[in-house]
Amino acid sequence: MKAIYMNKSSNENYIIELFKRVTPYKWSILFIMIVFIVLMKIKLYFTPSVYESYAIIKVKVNENRVDSKDLLRDSLFKTNTVGINQEMAILKTFQINEKALKKVDFRVKYFVKEGYKKVEIYDNLPIKLNTITKIDKKFINYPITVEPAENGFRLKTKEDINATIYPYDKEVVTPYFRGILTKKDEFKTPIDIKVQGSSRHIYETIIKNSLSVTQLKLDTNLIKVSFQDTMPTRANQYLDALVDVYINRSITKKNSINSKILDFLKERLAITKKKLEKSENALEEYQSNNKTIDPSTNSKDIYGKLSDIELQLSEIDLKEQLISNLLIFIKHNRNLDSIAPTLLEFNAQSTLKLITDIQELQAKADDLSLEFTDKYPPLVKLHRRINRIRKSIVLNVKNFKRKLKIKQNNLLKQKSKYEQTLTALPKKEKNYINFKRNYEVNSKVYTYLLEKKSENELIKVATLSDYEAIDRAYASSNPIKPKRMMLLIIAGIIGLVLGVILALLRSLSKKKIYTRQEIEERLKLPFYGEIPLFDEKKGINRGVEDAYKKLAINLQFSKKNHEGNIVLITSSIKGEGKTTTLINLSAVFFKEVNYKTVIVDLNMVEPSLHHYVGMDLPYSGMSTYLSKRDNFGNIRFNTSISDNLDIITAGPIPPDPTELILSHELESFFEHLKQEYDYILVDTPSYSEIPEVLELVKYADRTLVVIREEVTTKESLEKIESAIREKRLKNIGLVFKLFVKMKKRELSTPPRLIQQDEPKRLR
Repeated sequence: MKAIYMNKSSNENYIIELFKRVTPYKWSILFIMIVFIVLMKIKLYFTPSVYESYAIIKVKVNENRVDSKDLLRDSLFKTNTVGINQEMAILKTFQINEKALKKVDFRVKYFVKEGYKKVEIYDNLPIKLNTITKIDKKFINYPITVEPAENGFRLKTKEDINATIYPYDKEVVTPYFRGILTKKDEFKTPIDIKVQGSSRHIYETIIKNSLSVTQLKLDTNLIKVSFQDTMPTRANQYLDALVDVYINRSITKKNSINSKILDFLKERLAITKKKLEKSENALEEYQSNNKTIDPSTNSKDIYGKLSDIELQLSEIDLKEQLISNLLIFIKHNRNLDSIAPTLLEFNAQSTLKLITDIQELQAKADDLSLEFTDKYPPLVKLHRRINRIRKSIVLNVKNFKRKLKIKQNNLLKQKSKYEQTLTALPKKEKNYINFKRNYEVNSKVYTYLLEKKSENELIKVATLSDYEAIDRAYASSNPIKPKRMMLLIIAGIIGLVLGVILALLRSLSKKKIYTRQEIEERLKLPFYGEIPLFDEKKGINRGVEDAYKKLAINLQFSKKNHEGNIVLITSSIKGEGKTTTLINLSAVFFKEVNYKTVIVDLNMVEPSLHHYVGMDLPYSGMSTYLSKRDNFGNIRFNTSISDNLDIITAGPIPPDPTELILSHELESFFEHLKQEYDYILVDTPSYSEIPEVLELVKYADRTLVVIREEVTTKESLEKIESAIREKRLKNIGLVFKLFVKMKKRELSTPPRLIQQDEPKRLR
């Protein structure tokens, strides 16, 4: 039988088995679910809704091409950005956010009581704390209550009540902060304020965790900037301020470089203007003193070439100074994208590409620096690559300077050659050409510088940002978190899972049967009756008698008309009350219905049926009959209770009751009884004592398995169910004996129904 039971368990559907085990605790599971949902509801009540505002920024793409030498057009249509990743990193830096924090006030938050919770207010504030010059660190983000008072206000915290009345619109020194509280409107209820501390503290604790910067799509140059806040208006304001700071940053940076170039050009213009005026005066004076000078054609040609050489030398000198400034800038500045306009003058495509590379590497290094130290191997590697590229940029710029020097030397040689040719000319003609050349060169240089100055002034006026706000800040009216409905569902699911786990643990820890539902989950058998039990030993109440009558009525539906019915009564383990059930059921049959009834004791392990009718265990009974030592007439006895009730006792306890229970003599024995009695009630050993007792089911018209609350074990029921299924036994029903609360009423009739747990002899 054990092998059969194990086979059954291995083939059991685990989900159905789980359902069977936890179903009896469905109300406790439901209660746990409701508790979790209620707790989550309470938590959500005190949790403020968070809204998300977002804006879209377009970043111009740097193609690193030089399509023209027109600085104005290049400034309008090219960009100095060096990658989307770098721009996203810049947007999250403290430097950018600090400027936005100056435009939107995060330093103080205001709360009013609404129901059982504190709700933040932002618009139409009745009071405002301004000009905070000092705050005690322990009161940062700590609720300080402002209470209205006559001619001022009071301050208090949970631990401290300050009776001092402070005036409005004047700087006050309190134990918590130093600042000016302005009253904008009347208020009667107290208002809580929370001072957030410095801009750095606000950035680290609020902004950094609430700001999100992502690329809208991988194949686009659009950046989505999102900010989460409990106040949608404040979220929009902060995001607009951040976007404006970011866009203006590009213009400011470009104008800064352009201003330096303009200053340089103005300085050169002033020097050149003086030279021009001096050369012009010298030429005029020489011409007035020598009116008959008429240079030859050859002299004019040499003079023109020398003028061109002088102009080129002046341009080279200008570019050399620009390169010197570039080298200084590269040495002292980390961000090199601002030198791109100057490099356009030299058509330096490869150097522009290096600047792009170094800025992208720098952005990666910045990201890693947020999480790792400078000794982190990938970060060390990035720094080495950045330094190598920076050295390459310096070498390229120096190479431009060398090329200019070579060109300058060549021009100087040409200049010297032409000047030697001029020495052969007459003195007056030679002097005139020199005066004329100086004037022409200074004039052209001055004109060139004026053009450059005008060009850069136009660039400064027409400077556009490399970034454009496609969508301004917008916050939906629907909060993004907490997801209230989802969290309630999750809480319910967690409560369900926990309830099921606890129910399963309870089910596994409880080895005995407590409810009818637990029986129904394990045995798919009909219930013929439920018999109430009670602890007091004061007789039988009407409820017990009625329960046995109902059991008898249920058995009568299956009674055969022309012969007696055999009712076999057994149980899974000892002590479940099967013998008591048999005696009380027989009392209903012979007393209430006048059925001729015989009770048979086949419990040859521990016989007790004879005690209930006031007999001692006789020497003749079923053990002697089945062992063929007695005949039928010697084992049947009349009872003193009623003429309609006879008894066949178990007889002496045999050495092997199992062998007698399996005897073939039983078939003829029961056939004989069926001819004489209306009901044959058979008491048997429990299944746990003798498993073969179920072999007797084939003789019975109805078999009753008695189950008792807090006595029958779940394991024993499973064994019976397995045996019934394996042997395909039929006509089996259940009788459940359970504790109930009821009023006891003593019967006026003799106590023939006996409700007890242990065998007791009638006196």
